[in-house]
Formats: sequence, C-alpha cells, structure tokens
Amino acid sequence: MTGVVISLAWMIVVLVLWTMTGLAIVLIVRRLRRKPVSPQALPEDSMVTARAFGGHAVIVTPFHVVVYASELARILPITTEGVLTHPQLADLADEAWDAGETITRPLDFADLGPLVHVVAQAAVIDSRWVLLTLADRTDEVQTEEIRRDFISNFGHEMRTPITSVALVAQTLLAVYDDAEQVQHFAGRLADVAVRLETLTEDMIALALVQDGGVRERFGAVRIDDAVAAAVGRAQTAAETAGIELRWAKRNAALVWGDEDALATAVENLLSNAIHYSPPGSRVTVTIRVDEADEMVAISVIDQGIGIEPADQDRIFERFYRADEARDARTGGTGLGLAIVKNTALAHGGLVTVASQPGMGSTFTLSVPLIEEAPGRLSERAALSQSVSPAQGGRAALAAGSARAEGSAEGVVSKKGKKK
Repeated sequence: MTGVVISLAWMIVVLVLWTMTGLAIVLIVRRLRRKPVSPQALPEDSMVTARAFGGHAVIVTPFHVVVYASELARILPITTEGVLTHPQLADLADEAWDAGETITRPLDFADLGPLVHVVAQAAVIDSRWVLLTLADRTDEVQTEEIRRDFISNFGHEMRTPITSVALVAQTLLAVYDDAEQVQHFAGRLADVAVRLETLTEDMIALALVQDGGVRERFGAVRIDDAVAAAVGRAQTAAETAGIELRWAKRNAALVWGDEDALATAVENLLSNAIHYSPPGSRVTVTIRVDEADEMVAISVIDQGIGIEPADQDRIFERFYRADEARDARTGGTGLGLAIVKNTALAHGGLVTVASQPGMGSTFTLSVPLIEEAPGRLSERAALSQSVSPAQGGRAALAAGSARAEGSAEGVVSKKGKKK
C-alpha cells in the first residue's frame, strides 16, 4: 500500500514538473516573439529596398515581430504592440517563409479603410526576415468596374432608340409617296434623334464628373450664379408643365468648383422635380449656409408624387428609374440623379433626399464653402465616396444661418410642364 502511495506521489510530482516546464517554454517563446528587433539589425540593402518602395511596406521576423514599417504602413491597423496581427498578411508572410520564395497575390480588404483592392507581395530577405509590400489597386479596380458598367449600360440604353431609328426609316421607305405619313414618321424620327442627343450629352456629363476631369475647371463660383443658370434652363419646362417655379432671393456664398457642372446638377434636380409633379403644383429652390459644417446647401422642394422608401436607396444609380412608364413618356434618360451624385462627390460634397409617397420630395445638394482650403476638398471627396445615398441620409441637410442678400421669394414662373 505504501509503495502505491509513493508511486502516485511521484507521478503527481512528474506531472506538475512537466506542466510547469511547458508553461515556462510557452512564456519564453511568447517573450521571444514580442522582443523588439532593432532596425539596425537589418542589412543596409534590405533597408534601402524597403524604403525605396515608398508605399505600404513592412519587414517582419518569422514570428511576425515588426522590424520595420513604412510611414504609410504604420497608419494601417495591421499590427498590435509591434506584432503583425492582420490574418491575411500574417498568412502570406508564413507562406513565403515556408516556401522560401517570393509570393505575389491580389487581396481584397474590408478593414483597411480606403485600401480595398491591393497586390500583396511577400519575399524572404537575408534568410531571416520577410518583406511585405502592398500596392494599392483600389482606384484601378473601381475605374475598371465603372468602365464595364458604363459600356454595358450605354449599349443597353442605345439599343432602343437605334432600333426605333431603323424601324422608322424602313416605314418611311414604305410610305414615301404619302406626304401625310412621311410627315408623321419624320416627326417620330426627330423625337428619337432628340432622345439620342440627350442620352449622349448625359453620358458625357456623367463621364466628366466620374473620372475627375471636371476638377481641372475648378475656380471660385458664386452659388447663386450656378442656381440662376439652372433655373433659367428649367423655366421653359416648368411653364410647359404648368408648374410654378419659385426661387428664394440670391445668396452671395462662394464655393470652389465648376459653375457649369453645378448648374447642370441643379438643373437635373429641377427637371426631376418638374417631371414628377402634377400641373398646378409648386417647385421651390432654396440656398442655405451651414456655418458650422462650412457647407452651402441647395434644396429643390416639390409637391409631387414622392418616392417609395425602397426606391430611395437606388435612385442615384445610373439608369435606375423608379417609374419606367413615366420616363418612357417624357424621355428621361435615367442619368440625371447619377450626375447630381457624382457632381457632389467631385466637389467634396453630397446629395440627400427626404421624401414620402404622396407628400413630395426634397433633394439637397451640399458643397463646401470657399473658406475651406481647396486642397482639403480631395479629402472630403474621398470621405464622401464611402457614403452611399442611403447612408448619406434621407433627410435634407439642416439649415444653418443664412448669409443671404434677402429672404423674400421671387416667382420665376407660374405655368409649366416638364420636358
């Protein structure tokens, strides 16, 4: 019996010793993994290579301890207490270390802010470290997606009017000796030509604001000049549709942008409001300045049919139409609100909508005041790009203190129907 007790005691002692030894080894390994490595330990040529890359570059040990990180890499949330902890990058480093060769792979991220699409490369250097580099391809990928969508949508939208031209031409050939029929179908042909011209102009305007070309024309713009141009262009359509078009008195606020692009954006909002409003109703334009946010907000308020909540999330998409039948009757291209959205983004601003079915809609285009340094607009634009129309809010921007030359409203037209 005594021998059994002694044996059990020895087994317990051995088990405790093994456990303690294992814990000690784990603690030592963890300490070694987190022990900082001086950049001076790197060979000069390795440092030169990492620094010459100039982008997002990190050098780590086989245990993921960061030896070097470029300025851009230090901004990214990829390390914790000096250790590479981002799973995708840590796996890539391990793969390169195990293979002993350079591995290049496209990666997509959802947790690295503006860095979404990259080409990541992991290379073993001096048989002791792994150099990780990230080449940002986000703009390239997004531009390619826009190009593909553009071509696909353009081809789809052009098919109908081109087919109409062919059919009308064939009909004209068949009725060439009937003057009345020729006149009728010639009018149809003219209508199709106008639609093709409008579609082409809208596509060009959208491409200009999407690819950033409009920024080359930026300068100081009085916001009321842009609004005045838009109201002037929309006046005939309002009169034809029986719509009363009202515009609050002028505002002297200055913005940094392109006057024609801003006028086109406001004109599209007016056209949209007239399009979806009944005869005898009113469309109102207001300009408000939000001093706190350094933004000026242009609102177009209608008394039309309103927008269903499900459609409010999509109305700023290219070629999206909430009412296909109405657009077919009035010749809408489905690009107007997409142009407004991209114009807002190009100016570092945003566009929002507040609407209830049967209660009308309020669209608000907000852009930074000129007091904000033009160089900061690109930062605003980058931030705005990450906010979808739905995220941007369905409520219009709250009005701030207005710097206006007057507050009385002036009636621009009292008759009207949209083109």
